[in-house]
Amino acid sequence: MKHLSARRAKIAFEIKRFIGFMKIFTRNKRGMLGIIILLSFGILALTAPILTPHDPITIPTHPSVPPVADRYSKPVWYKYLPVQEEVSENLEPIKDPGFNTEASLGDFSFVASVTGQSGVSNLQFVSDFGYREEGCAKMVFSRETTENSFGLVTANLTKVFDYPFSAPPRRFIGLVAIWVESSGDVPVTVNVFLEKDGGERRLNWWNQTFNTTVTEWVLPDPTVDSYVEKAWLKERFGLNWLFPSTVMFSEQADYRYGVEIMFNDTQSPIGEEVEATVYIDDLDIQLFGTSFGVLGTDQYGRDIFTQLVYGARISLVVGLLAATFSTGVGLIVGLVAGYMGKFVDQILMRFTDMLLVIPDTPLYIVLMAVLSPSVWNLILLITMIGWTGFARIVRSQVLSLRERPFVEAARAVGAGKFRIILRHILPNVMSLVYVTLATSVPYAIVSEAWLSWLGLYDPTIMTWGRMLHDAQNTPQGIKMWWWIVPPGICIALISLSFILLGYALDEILNPKLRKRY
Repeated sequence: MKHLSARRAKIAFEIKRFIGFMKIFTRNKRGMLGIIILLSFGILALTAPILTPHDPITIPTHPSVPPVADRYSKPVWYKYLPVQEEVSENLEPIKDPGFNTEASLGDFSFVASVTGQSGVSNLQFVSDFGYREEGCAKMVFSRETTENSFGLVTANLTKVFDYPFSAPPRRFIGLVAIWVESSGDVPVTVNVFLEKDGGERRLNWWNQTFNTTVTEWVLPDPTVDSYVEKAWLKERFGLNWLFPSTVMFSEQADYRYGVEIMFNDTQSPIGEEVEATVYIDDLDIQLFGTSFGVLGTDQYGRDIFTQLVYGARISLVVGLLAATFSTGVGLIVGLVAGYMGKFVDQILMRFTDMLLVIPDTPLYIVLMAVLSPSVWNLILLITMIGWTGFARIVRSQVLSLRERPFVEAARAVGAGKFRIILRHILPNVMSLVYVTLATSVPYAIVSEAWLSWLGLYDPTIMTWGRMLHDAQNTPQGIKMWWWIVPPGICIALISLSFILLGYALDEILNPKLRKRY
């Protein structure tokens, strides 16, 4: 019972001491400012998937997976600056291009030249078949045995949408997936088109004839992409179509995007029943404006704000882990060298001196290039190199502490070396540990940043240093100050927060600097 009571009393004392520390800490303006900045970045890192749905790393290469925006897009607030430059924004006029529900058919306009039981049936919804997901649209052409050939029968599935911006988009991407089932009696021709409503400007992008049933979904060839297919457009439509997005969307108006299906019913004689079925899925068009999001996009069309948010995670992980490990190693080496002395002290300190005289920057560059760039390799390197200065500080403190009367008394009653180190010396150097831990985090964060800026970054993650590297090594990146300034400010602020915490802890824990409140 006495042991239990003593333990409870000790816990109560520790709680009381912690509460007293927090009261003093909350009165320290530097410390509270550091906490506020650090909590802001912590919330930013934890809520990254909520703040932005985009991927900071992946570069879309498949036509069915377009980028979030065009490359080098400006922020959406750029139009409010004194430059008075008109910008356009992203536009996705089709809500459900994948026909995932039957109601999605109502978003499109369907017109056929011959309708009814014979001819082209009304547009139908298919729930158990699709290109990427189940669900697609179906149109069927049929003719009874007693009827004459219909000739060329046309059916159009289109979407009319309003383009509300005075500035043209930089790029547009269209998509449609087609599956044809035909016996060969009725060749099916598919034409993907984009036009200004009223037919003033029309771009027939893809025209392909299917004489037999296909065995897989077919996509437009060439890809409906105004940026990728510039050479094809120039050859087919002339020099003016080298920038088709500018020509097509030169003004605010209604536009029409869709697919034209032509059933050529001329080959089969009277007396034969003919039928052809066309499945349509992922009928979509996306317009990428000259502005996007909070901070625009990079050279691959990736959201810069997403990169900034996810970069906070890496900076905190690298900073906290590397500082914790390096401080721990320095503490152990300093304690052992300072208390053991003699031969052990000489060996540990000479090894420490050897690491201290080696320039950090060339060593980091060489080792990162040898070990392969990785965030975990970087944490390992900072741990291996960053402990030396703290080890010497701890050693000098321990050399003084081991001669104190309370250490002599513990030694006199038979306490072992490790017990003396853990129970009597370690508590007296913990104030150094807290301060050094706080001030070591900025060193780790900045080390990661400049290594990534030099190109030695982990390709699987996005960091603030990598953002600066990408901005520096792209033709237009150096002009995009909204790409360069935010990561630089974030590196400075998160480093400042830990430095403020270090100063605050030093003022509170160091008796010479402690203020009376």
